[in-house]
Amino acid sequence: MDNTTQEVEDFLRTHNIPFKALNHLPITTCEEGLKIAKEFGSTCCKTLLVKNKKQFFLFVIPGEERFNTKQAAAFLKSSHLSFASPEDLSRLMHTFPGAVSLLGLIFDQNKEISLYIESRILNAEHIDCHPCTNDRSLILSVKDVREKFLPSLGVSYFEFQSGSLNGESK
Repeated sequence: MDNTTQEVEDFLRTHNIPFKALNHLPITTCEEGLKIAKEFGSTCCKTLLVKNKKQFFLFVIPGEERFNTKQAAAFLKSSHLSFASPEDLSRLMHTFPGAVSLLGLIFDQNKEISLYIESRILNAEHIDCHPCTNDRSLILSVKDVREKFLPSLGVSYFEFQSGSLNGESK
């Protein structure tokens, strides 16, 4: 286990957030993640860090969902969005493309990232998240994410529905 993964898991333990860990071959596609989630009865999350000229946005959507950057830009009232660079991912979330998850918010010390979670994720019982690496998954209760994890970071989120991207702050 690398240091970043250890830091994530230590953070969860320190804040009494239970999780189940699963080691696996590196996941390189959402289809692979969906298979693992199905096997363990959790919801697979697709997590994307995007940015405009001023700010970063982390979108968490169901694994089978397509992310539409034009629609997201319109929702955010931004003229353009692009995906964060590998350097941005490393600096802000201590991760890399293919391993992004909301657990990386632990490392966003300056609160540069705004979080947007799709309503089906929030209504799931359990989600699986990478601990900033793509060869391990942690299964977490959504209730614990909402009531323990995000509050422990001082992070609020916007709930939205795919297709409409009409959100409300939580």
